[in-house]
Amino acid sequence: MGRCASAGRIRENPDSSPAAQDSRSSGLVSSGHDGVRRGQRSSCRHEAAIAMQSCRHVPDTPRGNMRIQIRAAVLSMALLSTAACSHLSAQGADPAKDERIQPAASGNERAARHAAFEDALRAAGIPGAQLVHLRHGEGETYLHGVLNADTGARVTEQTTFQAASLSKVVAAYITLRFAAAGKIDLDAPLWNYWHSPRTKDNALARGITARMVLNHTTGLPNWQISPSNPAIDGTPLESSFAPGTRFAYSGEGFYLLQRTLEHIAGSSWDALAEQEVFSRFDMPSSSFLTKHASDPRNASGHEQDGTPRAERVFAWENTAWTLVTTARDYANFIQRALYKGEGLEPATRSMMFSPSSNADNASSPNPADPFIAWGLGVGLQDADGRRLAWHWGDNPGFKAFFALDPSTGESLVLFTNSENGPATYKQVLRLFMGDGSYPALDWINGQE
Repeated sequence: MGRCASAGRIRENPDSSPAAQDSRSSGLVSSGHDGVRRGQRSSCRHEAAIAMQSCRHVPDTPRGNMRIQIRAAVLSMALLSTAACSHLSAQGADPAKDERIQPAASGNERAARHAAFEDALRAAGIPGAQLVHLRHGEGETYLHGVLNADTGARVTEQTTFQAASLSKVVAAYITLRFAAAGKIDLDAPLWNYWHSPRTKDNALARGITARMVLNHTTGLPNWQISPSNPAIDGTPLESSFAPGTRFAYSGEGFYLLQRTLEHIAGSSWDALAEQEVFSRFDMPSSSFLTKHASDPRNASGHEQDGTPRAERVFAWENTAWTLVTTARDYANFIQRALYKGEGLEPATRSMMFSPSSNADNASSPNPADPFIAWGLGVGLQDADGRRLAWHWGDNPGFKAFFALDPSTGESLVLFTNSENGPATYKQVLRLFMGDGSYPALDWINGQE
């Protein structure tokens, strides 16, 4: 079981040991390749004041030296292999209208970015990663490393990663779709639509609205009980403060919202996501469930020292943390659902990117607080002359991040299968999205 030596950030799933993962563990093996997918189509003043923090996970059970040496050798061979480039045909499509990420022209700038990206991930000891970056109608997909450090199977464009809390952004979009269709009022108590057994004895929690969930002002804890515990649906929710009065990040709020929308729709969450998001935005590799535990495309999470974690099988959906997807799928979602606002009225889309809560954590003030607010389902960073929408994901062994400029459409999606993922975020953002202080990353590191 891992030990966290620093309470540096909110974890979507507090369980870090295989024993705490209930019936969700099984072995997965994958194969792939390093490479760059090229597609056509689609300041530091703040940083000096903020000390970066990190959550260290140290395994209790030592491995033999020979096993460590073998794993390191396999990983090194995979990371040092020659990158392969593959191309998609644009087939005469208009880059401004093409809904998929298509190949862009190669060049020295792309090659230099690829080399710098590889260097950053190797330096941080990250076994595998996917990155998709879109700017000025052009997209690039970068692939790095291995799915599993023990097997040496390499990452491909089809490799699936746990998106962790990037799952919540999908829930936000679905909620706004329901609101636009008149199926739910963002400012009406969820209790009006479904009498959750978890809130029936909590008068404060019965006043929680969808808007409060999306802007994290529900007053609920991040998790009342481990989200992987089957007892979660019968565990009463306790409020820390009156809903709507201040910010406190909460996975429980999103799970309560999910159950309410399922009741309204008469559908499971994964089926609802397939209908509203996955099929709509060309996301064939995305699911809130682990549909095939032995699927060789699934990446394995890794501890900080590179030890692969026991595989986790998501036996039921939780829109706060169980999305499994690819960077390509998620980039399609970011571009079409968030940037273009497909399926939403312009006024509804704009609510996502307008401050709805100040995102200040009263129990842990952060020098980044003045630069951060929360919209409906996404974080908002105002710094260096532009606004970025963003979210981070933090499951054991998997770290993820996305950023989107809502005004230009520039976006970046990064998935890693390592506890070390956050160590690369700022360097990667500067490499692809330009120099800047990126206080959102310092805000993340300051969360409890």
